[in-house]
Amino acid sequence: MIVLFKTQRKDIATLLKASQKQTNRHKRSLIKKAFFLATDAHKFQKRLSGEPYIVHPYNVSLTLAELEMDHETICAGLLHDVLEDTKISREFLEKEFGQNITRLVDGVTKISVLKTESIEKKQAENIRKMILATVQDARVIVIKLADKLHNMRTISFQPPEKAKRIAKETLDIYAPLAGRLGMFKIKSELEDLALYVLESDIYQQIKQMLSQKKKERADTVNHMVSALKEKLKESKIKADIAGRSKHFYSIYQKMKDKNKAFEEIYDLTGIRIIVENIQHCYGALGIVHTIWNPVPGRFKDYISMPKSNGYQSLHTSVITPDGKVIEVQIRSRQMHQIAEIGIAAHWTYKEKKDDKVLIERFNLLQQIASLEEQGENAGEFIEELKENLGGDEIYVFTPKGEIIAMPKDSTVLDFAFRIHTDIGLKCAGARINNRLVSIRTLLKSGDQLTIQTNSSVKPSLGWIKFLKTTQARNKLRAYLRKNEITPENKLYPNEIIDGQNLTEILKAKNKNKEKTKTEKSGGAKNKEEKTKPAIEWQGETNIETRYAKCCAPLPGDKIMGFITRGAGITIHKNTCNSLISLMQNDSTKDRIINLRWSGMYEPFPVHIAVNGNDRSHIFFELVKVLTDSGANIIDACASTASNGKIYDSFTIEVDSNEHLETILSEIRKVKDITYAERIKSLRKTAG
Repeated sequence: MIVLFKTQRKDIATLLKASQKQTNRHKRSLIKKAFFLATDAHKFQKRLSGEPYIVHPYNVSLTLAELEMDHETICAGLLHDVLEDTKISREFLEKEFGQNITRLVDGVTKISVLKTESIEKKQAENIRKMILATVQDARVIVIKLADKLHNMRTISFQPPEKAKRIAKETLDIYAPLAGRLGMFKIKSELEDLALYVLESDIYQQIKQMLSQKKKERADTVNHMVSALKEKLKESKIKADIAGRSKHFYSIYQKMKDKNKAFEEIYDLTGIRIIVENIQHCYGALGIVHTIWNPVPGRFKDYISMPKSNGYQSLHTSVITPDGKVIEVQIRSRQMHQIAEIGIAAHWTYKEKKDDKVLIERFNLLQQIASLEEQGENAGEFIEELKENLGGDEIYVFTPKGEIIAMPKDSTVLDFAFRIHTDIGLKCAGARINNRLVSIRTLLKSGDQLTIQTNSSVKPSLGWIKFLKTTQARNKLRAYLRKNEITPENKLYPNEIIDGQNLTEILKAKNKNKEKTKTEKSGGAKNKEEKTKPAIEWQGETNIETRYAKCCAPLPGDKIMGFITRGAGITIHKNTCNSLISLMQNDSTKDRIINLRWSGMYEPFPVHIAVNGNDRSHIFFELVKVLTDSGANIIDACASTASNGKIYDSFTIEVDSNEHLETILSEIRKVKDITYAERIKSLRKTAG
């Protein structure tokens, strides 16, 4: 029998009340059962604060209930540590609570790792498992975010160094995750809590500066709210209006990114208008702009063009009579719920959305699914995840008008892979707003793309340099691995270290390897053996190399090499901490060399000749075709014969032979052009 203290009885009553909206009596009884089991399982455990351990899973489940998550998620929140920290078995949990709750608990549970592994690797493995479990059930990430939130709220009990490591991980992974899943309420609190740990002095300064003019800002907001209520009432638009302040971390980011002093941040306060429907959103916007002048360039319509995490709202900034800039957000009640809790809004007491639908709806979950398919190692997985979580998004259109969200700085090639793997592998370029561009062209919000494919296109290692999205990179890497397009380890050029010519030693070693290989194959060369690109150093590719395990470089990464004594060159990413340590050591820094991937996909110059019948503006049209195609014009010659024929020639940089053929094809379409081909050198102009 479990005896509950008075405070615990109060806790379970609070939790059941918080979950009442989305549960029935039977489901609440299961939540109570989970609370009893968690209380008993953790009864001998204490938190660093000295509190009973049950305080943590209880607060996690309370956050989940406040997010209106279903009863299975709330139960899993209560039980999320029992498999790892107690003697409760998976079999027992499944017998008592069923497969769904057990699977959620298992998804959140940290994996066991060897004690000899580094803290960084442990954390990477933990995050990897938790993220990949999200693909099977998206509720896992919601539980983990609630778990992280309570841990951050009580982080003051951790040793300072550990607290900083946890706070940095929160800023790098968990807060961006919450943001990309639309859970801005949790994201904002996580960021502020992490800022307090990592930059306590700055946090306190911002807090102090905000409090100094708090009354002045409140007066401005109250005046605006009163004016809005009156005008909206006249227009028969029912609305809830309230002031809102920027959270500390967003102020800190703006000061840091834009190099501004606190006094230069004008939109510290905003107003949020919540109305009944979309029609009233635009009606309220018109009223706002009638009362105050809008700031040019600061209007964003996320209703007609929602963010990839489902966020919808109208954003505008206006100038008050006393010169203050105030941001106004306008949204419906349903939009507001999604804006606050994001993906959590997809679960109600009536219905649990299909996870496949969620994965299609949330671009981030698509990327996670792609990472799982490619089986990246933990460190690589985390780097890819952090890269995709960071930065802004842009919105582009398919030829049919469908809106696709892409990371900022995505290229045509990213978009092609996003549509379909085969389209990406055969991408020769695209038309953006009916303008021919190359595969490496950066996309901008509002672009409408039509991908140009060519069956003769051969994907290469260098394409990785043009890809921003994890999904596209993984699809390309899968193709490269399948077709064995990977660097080959060979000998490196003459270099004398400690009086030894390692080239001669390594050549002998390589010769013995080749001899052994020939003997094993009966002296015959494998006809199916494919030529693989190599690592290049000072023009030499006949070098012996191995990949550093500490950073696991891949084709397309920026790399450097370390000359070892007896094992050739070790290849590192140029950002690898181990490499940086070697560069800072006087005894090893001279053995660091610059490397590159041989056969990388670099732009190359070509000469083309164009003939045709002369007319007004024809040369200008040719130049426009070249620039619109993404080609870099290095040189140009124009010549007109007495018979009215033109003989023009250009030197341009192109991405590939396919890119060149596409350009030549476009030139031939220009009116009065009769010939366009590649030539060996530029022709001289007449006269």
